[in-house]
Amino acid sequence: MPWIIFSGISIIASSVSALFQKLAMKHEDSDPIVSAIHFQLLLTIFGFLFAFLTGFKFPPVSLLPYFLMSGALYACGTVAFFRSIKLIEASEMTVLTGSGVLFTILISFIFIHERLTFLQLIGAALILSAVILINYNRKKFHINAGAGLAILGSVLYGTAVVIDTYIVKYYDAISFVALASFTPGLFIALWFIKKIPKTITSIKYINRNLLIYSFLYTIAGIAFYLALQNGALVSQAGTISRASIILTVILAAFFLGERKHVWKKIVAAILTTIGVLLVSR
Repeated sequence: MPWIIFSGISIIASSVSALFQKLAMKHEDSDPIVSAIHFQLLLTIFGFLFAFLTGFKFPPVSLLPYFLMSGALYACGTVAFFRSIKLIEASEMTVLTGSGVLFTILISFIFIHERLTFLQLIGAALILSAVILINYNRKKFHINAGAGLAILGSVLYGTAVVIDTYIVKYYDAISFVALASFTPGLFIALWFIKKIPKTITSIKYINRNLLIYSFLYTIAGIAFYLALQNGALVSQAGTISRASIILTVILAAFFLGERKHVWKKIVAAILTTIGVLLVSR
């Protein structure tokens, strides 16, 4: 199957999943750290289900350092995203996550020697413009805590994707998703070890929206890495996946009532989407 089809599946699943993440975290008593651990646990379960159905394969020992580096980056990024979504809207966070593409491109260019063209530079400028627009308010540019966490999470995820690209060159993509989901969860649990008792006792009360979010995110992740395994460059797959931004902004306006500054969000989403499409060329 052509890699562009897998990218399309990833876009749709990612867009819809973002709504359920916001729904899962909208209550004041929702704990972002516990939710992050539950999220990674659910990803691991869903990932292994898919892997065992298609034939799970153990990775070569030589890839272990790359799994650990990727897992640490995803752990920090996941914590940043769950803390961010408590503070800002799903549509706003989705636009800001487009900034992670810039780091994916830069790291891909430096370390794995992927191409960097004039059109990609224009695309990068459009993405930066969108970040400025979404954080521009009352004649000044200001990045609040939620926006800063979203950008940080995007940088960490964007860097991890480059490492993942190397891994899936030598390892089955679906099996990779299962293991790559477990490692960040382990890091988060060790990082916030005092949260483990609460994490365990609250398992039977896992939010249904978090469950749906995790399942859709698993679908998006598997489709994304299958795109990489079927010939997509990391800069292509990583940036095209951000085409979900416009769809997420529209869905959030209709289903989550995120209509404040909706036109500014739509313009920023369009700028980001055009930017990522140019970057993918």
